[in-house]
Amino acid sequence: MSAEDMRKVVGLADGCELMSALTRFPDNDVAAAVASGSVHDDAVGCAKDVAAARDDGRAGDIEALCEGFVCAADEDAEALGAALRRAWSLLYARQGSGVAIFPYESAFVHVREGLPGAPALFRTALTLRVEKTMRESGVLPKDAEPCDSAWNEWAFLSFLLGSEAASLEAEDEEAVALWRGRVADFVRDHAALWLPDFLTRTAEEVERLAQAGKVDPAAERFYGALAAYGRFLLATLAERAA
Repeated sequence: MSAEDMRKVVGLADGCELMSALTRFPDNDVAAAVASGSVHDDAVGCAKDVAAARDDGRAGDIEALCEGFVCAADEDAEALGAALRRAWSLLYARQGSGVAIFPYESAFVHVREGLPGAPALFRTALTLRVEKTMRESGVLPKDAEPCDSAWNEWAFLSFLLGSEAASLEAEDEEAVALWRGRVADFVRDHAALWLPDFLTRTAEEVERLAQAGKVDPAAERFYGALAAYGRFLLATLAERAA
């Protein structure tokens, strides 16, 4: 086990955990963490760990990657929270015109593929496959949301990577291979098949909403940064899974 390998796996695990927290409906704790700068600092730290072993210049772009998580010095956490919640609702919750972007793998793929009818949110064949994969790894989401939500899939990736890191620390080569294989399988079979498109749609839609004056500039920066940061993590995970 190399120190660089361990640092990268831990950075990926922590980065996925951060994405899980930030993709959920933003509560007051998330708003306070963004306003205080801790989200920016955590994002930078994780990304530096992920990029530590790279020599392609990506590490030098980390500050720019995370710039959208920075708030003005006088940013009010309560006002920021309200702005983030409004943006989240317009992006991912049902409005009068429907749902702009479904934050669930099965429903997102249903819409992307142009399948007939309204997408189901529970007990679809795809959702059940995600649940089976999670159950086989010994963990299931604690919330009442579909297990194939973006935040639950990010959390599952964090769990798998954390298990890989623990196996690395224990120098258990068989367990390392098991957990690394599970990470690769979930990336190939699920995360890589929809999360990049989901994040691209998020960046596009929040920009459109901002241009229409429907979301605050701080929310546009935040969700733009969220999309870019998620794509950075997914690109690294896809490389490992190849």
